[in-house]
Formats: sequence, C-alpha cells, structure tokens
Amino acid sequence: MEEPGPMTPGAGPLTIPPELAASVARHQAHLTALIASLRAAGIDEDTVAASVRTLVDSYADELTDALREMLKAQHHG
Repeated sequence: MEEPGPMTPGAGPLTIPPELAASVARHQAHLTALIASLRAAGIDEDTVAASVRTLVDSYADELTDALREMLKAQHHG
C-alpha cells in the first residue's frame, strides 16, 4: 500500500501498520466513492466536506478500537 502524504506542513509520511492496512484501504475507498458521488450529483463543496467529516468521525471509533487492540497485543506480547 502506498504511504499517504503528510496532512499538515512539516509532518512526515505515515506508515500504516500491517494490522490496519485493510481497514485504511476500505476507508479510503469509501471516502473516494462518497466524494465522487456527491460531486457527480452536483452537491456543493461545503456539503461534501460535511459528509466527509461525518464519515471520518464514524471511522474514528473503529480505528481507535483497532489501535487499542494493537497496543494491548504489543504490551502482552
């Protein structure tokens, strides 16, 4: 999987742990499809941004749980 570029100035590239690669790829695909669908429907950019924020927020719980499990496994491993 390609490393995503930095999101903030001065940030280095992100390395996705193998345990999260499938989740990240699925999330990226959902975001790409959502943005393309909304733009094709003529939805304004503010609404597109709000929809993306909603999807990202919903993904945060899944990602947080996965990270907690990874840390727990590392701590006990």
